[in-house]
Amino acid sequence: MSEEPQVHFPPVENGMDYLISVMEHLDGAPGPRSLKYAVLHLQAATEVLLKARLIAFDWRLTFKKAEEADRAAFDRGGFQSCNVDTAIKRLRADAGVEVPSEAKGHITHLASQRNRLQHFGLTEPALAVRSRTVLVLDFLLDFVNQELRPHLSGDDLSSLDTHMGTVRESLSRVEALVTSRMARIQPELDSMARHVVQCVACGQWAMVAHEGATSCLFCGVPWEPEQAAEEYAAEHLGDSWFSMVKDGGSPPRYTCPACDGEALVQSVRVAAFKEEDRGFCFHCGEAFRNLTECAKCGTLIDGGEGALQVCETCFEYAMARN
Repeated sequence: MSEEPQVHFPPVENGMDYLISVMEHLDGAPGPRSLKYAVLHLQAATEVLLKARLIAFDWRLTFKKAEEADRAAFDRGGFQSCNVDTAIKRLRADAGVEVPSEAKGHITHLASQRNRLQHFGLTEPALAVRSRTVLVLDFLLDFVNQELRPHLSGDDLSSLDTHMGTVRESLSRVEALVTSRMARIQPELDSMARHVVQCVACGQWAMVAHEGATSCLFCGVPWEPEQAAEEYAAEHLGDSWFSMVKDGGSPPRYTCPACDGEALVQSVRVAAFKEEDRGFCFHCGEAFRNLTECAKCGTLIDGGEGALQVCETCFEYAMARN
């Protein structure tokens, strides 16, 4: 009597197998169902591979409460593990492994997509889903090669190298679609660089906010300016956004001093000024380098060199009283 086959997927092989599945679902002209499983399996791969690096440093850090780590529970997989956000924080604080802020934003968006798919459903353009997938895959492959591979040996290392070749070959075909489309729209994006930020749907530097309209030239998603501001803050401000809302405050969007729209976020990277954060209005597309609060009422104003430190309303009120 032959033995029953065993399901054997140790962490590294498991994570890489998820990546193989992602590429299989993205190949060719994927339909909605293929894109759905590409998102679900990419989220799974991200979580498994980040935690594999944690395990290489200290297996106890994969527990939700590291102080309650138990080796027997770890060996049988019978424990509640930390989430991806916590894994990233522990990689930085304990293992000295930094996940770039842009990559963390893509991972945050991916986690949101996965949660919506798993529990509520998801409606997004296929091009946006494919683009985000490519951005996360780019990060993961570099992470695996630079941060995980040096800590592997034996079967884990052999399996990783075998799978990496397959994934990279498939990724080049998917990236070609993104690269081709970006090349077509790049001249227009360059001409409007002061109004261009990373799209909160596809992750490309192709979202244009100008004169009350906000949309992405890459994936075609139109946005209400206020919604675009909130989505951008949720993805790129992370903990600061959630802590403000959790503590009873409003999402961090403010009144723009240029257009009075309620769609300004204080820390945004704009295509024309990628090296520094600026205040940016997702309604009119203005970028501000010196935002400050009115000394009287706290309203945000453009506090450039030599500018008054009070808003126009407070200034006019003071002049009227005098």
